[in-house]
Amino acid sequence: MTKHRPGQWPVANPIPLGPAPAPAPAEQPTPAAAVPVPEVRLVITVDLTGPYTNSSEVSADLHEQTWYSTDCHTAIIRVGEDALRHHPTLGHAIASRFFLSARNVEIHIPAGPRRAYLAREVQQHLRYFAADHARMQADIRPTG
Repeated sequence: MTKHRPGQWPVANPIPLGPAPAPAPAEQPTPAAAVPVPEVRLVITVDLTGPYTNSSEVSADLHEQTWYSTDCHTAIIRVGEDALRHHPTLGHAIASRFFLSARNVEIHIPAGPRRAYLAREVQQHLRYFAADHARMQADIRPTG
């Protein structure tokens, strides 16, 4: 007869009960591969060299061309004679469009020293707007 009692099955090779084996050491995660990210500079070019008959056309064209320029590194504005002639506050308009969204603003104007005032005017308005914005931010933030 066999060596088992009724209701028990014979075990061919019994496993001895003893201490559990030590777990295998966990594998160290491989470090993530470093992917170099190139420096990208977004540039917007605004062309205001077209024929204009009044200042509202210049303003509308500036607004239309800068509608989607939410953030850029450099804004290049090409200005023609008609835009300078018909829009006396063009420097203010350009500065107000880009003082928060562009780090650099380049003004390309027709040659001649008498038109160089536009670049100086844009720079002046950019400084005023930036200082005013910084002052407003300082007033909004709680102290302490």
